[in-house]
Amino acid sequence: MKRYSTSLITTLLCLTLAIANADNWSQPAGPNGNWTAQGKHLPLQWSGSTGRNILWRTTLPEAGQSGIAVYGNRIFLTTMKPLPNQAASKDGHDVVGYCLDGNTGKILWTVDLPGTEDSPYAYGFSDSTSPSPVTDGKHVWFFNSSGSVGCWDYRGKQVWLRRWKPTSDRPFNKQFEPILFEDTLITMEPREVGDPLREKDPWNYLKGLDKRTGKVVWISEDSLTHYNTPVFGHTADGTPAILQGRGGHHDVPEKPIGLSLTSLAEGQEGRSLWRFAAEGKALYTMHWDKKYAYWFPEDTPIHQVVDAQTGKLVKTQSLINKVDYRHYDTKQGKYLLDSDINLGKQNPPLRVFPAWFCNVVVGDYHYFLCFTDPAQHLGPPYCVGRVNIKTDKVEYLELPVQVYREAGKPERMVWHEPQPSSTVNSRGIDVAGDPRSRRDGWFWCFLGSPTVINNKIFFTTMLGVTYVIDGNAKTLDENALLAVNDLGLPGQTWSLNSISYANGKLYHRSLKEVFCIGN
Repeated sequence: MKRYSTSLITTLLCLTLAIANADNWSQPAGPNGNWTAQGKHLPLQWSGSTGRNILWRTTLPEAGQSGIAVYGNRIFLTTMKPLPNQAASKDGHDVVGYCLDGNTGKILWTVDLPGTEDSPYAYGFSDSTSPSPVTDGKHVWFFNSSGSVGCWDYRGKQVWLRRWKPTSDRPFNKQFEPILFEDTLITMEPREVGDPLREKDPWNYLKGLDKRTGKVVWISEDSLTHYNTPVFGHTADGTPAILQGRGGHHDVPEKPIGLSLTSLAEGQEGRSLWRFAAEGKALYTMHWDKKYAYWFPEDTPIHQVVDAQTGKLVKTQSLINKVDYRHYDTKQGKYLLDSDINLGKQNPPLRVFPAWFCNVVVGDYHYFLCFTDPAQHLGPPYCVGRVNIKTDKVEYLELPVQVYREAGKPERMVWHEPQPSSTVNSRGIDVAGDPRSRRDGWFWCFLGSPTVINNKIFFTTMLGVTYVIDGNAKTLDENALLAVNDLGLPGQTWSLNSISYANGKLYHRSLKEVFCIGN
């Protein structure tokens, strides 16, 4: 009889679990809690305009921004409560949770989640529906960041509903995504009204809720700003933990600016393992692994690498000096390379501003989109960038802004120019009160976090355009751009969520529809 080492058995068990988990996308950041997964039969190309690789599509009565939870043949998402007519206020605080049949897209049932703090509809900086549903295959938890979270069984019967009071008097910018760890549902809230530790200007904290009852079982030592998307993972010694951040616009009060790694180990839940004091703002998804954690200051074009065991700064990498920049020349119909240049010394000089929430780590690379604004010399324009964490090399690749697909006509890409999006819902009502929500998503907005499947990165802009990037590409050139996909006709589409993957299919949504995508 053969004897196998404990480490080999553990490795095989982990691989088996990873393969099994790839059949479901039970929470916003997927089965591994870090927006990455592995799976089979991954579709890379689709079109809402032509119907290519669209297995089904279901019309939604109102706008929403949540991700999509998938378990077995059940699909869960949220929208804002439908507006009655065009004259109605474009602000509201009530959310609707949906359960769909995963095979057909048929809406099986809906539930209501009440709130108190008003959110703009189809707001380019998130709304009440931004936190995505979570499921364990038996129950589903829906969230309303205007002040409620609840649990329902798969028949739509309510198990519990928890009401809470959000922070007020600031723009409605809540990008937190819930995390399910064992029997604990981890959300973000201020301390309770009446809690003597609740600040006069309330801070936000991680809260662990008993998933069966909704009761609070722990509160994190350290705070996090409501702008921040924390990420789950394990330290090198196997401790489960969450990386969270503080700092943001409009004088968010949580201090000090920087990162905290919060333990989820039994008996240590909510304890801070380390803190990293920094400068800047935590308007990014806080990615980390067993070796490193990462920080974009926003105000300075640098990338910082932090030791994941100690919270100490390891190194700082420039985002503008000695970079490779591939930009598309429409006259020649090809990419041109500016190699090893300083973006700050170009004409005009360029300032790099990594787009909020559009970052993800794949292997030794930290990828991000670049905010683009010619008036402020932000760029490189319409680019995906990446930092090589080992070598410090930085590369940029320009992407097309829009794609036109019509039956019987050649596909046409639009380069270099901003494009409009539409916030008109499926019932013909323009639901957005803020004109900034009708831009293309390449400047001053909160896009959904990118998703990585089989090391392929899916970035989606407000236009509903999804770029597929080869995360393992040796060079960030035109060969790394695997596909440019759309969720509908140009100028008529809007999206602000992350993609989910389960059992060989992708699940995506626009303001008007939810899509199941497969080969």
